[in-house]
Amino acid sequence: MRAGDASLTKKVKSEIIRRELDTTRLEVRVIHGVAYLAGELKGTRHTKIADPKKEMEIILNIILRIPGIRGIDNRIKWIVL
Repeated sequence: MRAGDASLTKKVKSEIIRRELDTTRLEVRVIHGVAYLAGELKGTRHTKIADPKKEMEIILNIILRIPGIRGIDNRIKWIVL
């Protein structure tokens, strides 16, 4: 992983964490500007997600606005409580 990719990985993770989701089972890596998202996401006790598909759209749009991100490989599975 290049140094720039490591920095982008941190930025992507922090943007997802800002959404107040449970990210304990989420894996994020950026390789050559492509964000690879895998694992599971779910709402927390305090943050219920009514529409996971809409929430994912919001997250992907936020990630795509990060300078240096060229694309996203999304393999996230949503856990609905």
